[in-house]
Amino acid sequence: MASWAMLLGGFVVWLLKGCKTKLKNEIDDDDIRNYIVGVATVGVLLVLIHLLFSIEL
Repeated sequence: MASWAMLLGGFVVWLLKGCKTKLKNEIDDDDIRNYIVGVATVGVLLVLIHLLFSIEL
């Protein structure tokens, strides 16, 4: 689970940096920042999906 969070976090950090660095460098970076960003991204996506499906049309 942690590896997926770090992979997703590295990808999001790479996007936030404007794709100016190499993606491989961001993903291979074993930084706690990638894990935190990955977990936060999954949380935000889950909340958005829940809100999307809970709206009654």
